[in-house]
Amino acid sequence: QPFYSALLDGCIEHGKDCRDYKYFADTIVQPVGQVTCVNSLAAIKKLVFDDKKVTMAELVEALKNNWEGKEELRQMFLRAPEFGNDDPYVDEIARDFTLRNAQVVHSFKNIWGYEYAEDGTGGASYYGWSGLTGATPDGRKDRDLFSDGTVSPAIGSDKKGPTGVLKSVGAIDHTHTLTHLFNQRFLPQFLEGDNREAFVSYLRSFIDLGIHHVQFNIVDNETLLDARKHPEKHGDLVVRVAGYSAYFIDLKEEIQDQIMERTQQTLNR
Repeated sequence: QPFYSALLDGCIEHGKDCRDYKYFADTIVQPVGQVTCVNSLAAIKKLVFDDKKVTMAELVEALKNNWEGKEELRQMFLRAPEFGNDDPYVDEIARDFTLRNAQVVHSFKNIWGYEYAEDGTGGASYYGWSGLTGATPDGRKDRDLFSDGTVSPAIGSDKKGPTGVLKSVGAIDHTHTLTHLFNQRFLPQFLEGDNREAFVSYLRSFIDLGIHHVQFNIVDNETLLDARKHPEKHGDLVVRVAGYSAYFIDLKEEIQDQIMERTQQTLNR
C-alpha cells in the first residue's frame, strides 16, 4: 500500500509501509448489538414507564423464560417504536446511547497511555455474540440474530422507506467512533433507467446527513432462492453480510435467511 503509506504521518520518515508501521498504539473495542439495545430501551420506556402497561417485574420474568407463554406480551413489545423509521422517540435514545457508549470506551486508556477507540466495522461478530445473548425487551428471543450492523435497523423493523432509515441513522453523532456499520438492500430495478437519478439523490442525502458509511445488497429474493437451490449456477454471486461481503452459496443457511429477510427498499418518485 505505497500510496496509502505516503499519506500517513511517520511512514516515509521511518521508511516503513503502513502495514509495518503504526504511528499510534490503539486498542479497539467493537460494539455489537447496539440497535437491539436501543430498541429494547425504547420499548421499556414506552410500555413500562410512559404507558405503564407492563411492570418491570413482569418483563424480567418473561425474559427469563424466553417469552414462553407470553406471546401476547412479546407482540406488544415488538410493536414498540423501533430505530430506522425517522421516529424522534427512539432516535433520540439511539443518539444518547451511542454517544454514552463511546464516551465510556474512550474513558479507558491502554498500557501505552492512549484512549481506547470504538470501531463498528465488525465482520461476523454480530452472528457469534447474538448466539450468546438471551431474550431482549425488543421482543427478540434467546439466540435470535442481532441486526447486521451497529446502525442497521433490526430485520423487518424499517417500515418508512429508505429515507426514513437515513434520517434515523443521521440522527446519531458519527464523530465519536471510527465508523458505524450500516447496510441496506434495494431491489435491482431501482438502480436502472429513470430510477438512477432518484438513487443518486438518495446518495446525496446520505452525505448531507453526515453518515459516513453505507453498503448495499442489490439483489432480489428470487435470485437468492435460485442460488440456494442451484448453487452451481451462482458461484459468482456476492452479497453484503455485515462488515464484509461473501459468496452467497458459501454462507450458512441461517445467514442466507437473514439476508433474504432484510427489507427490500424501493424509491418512490
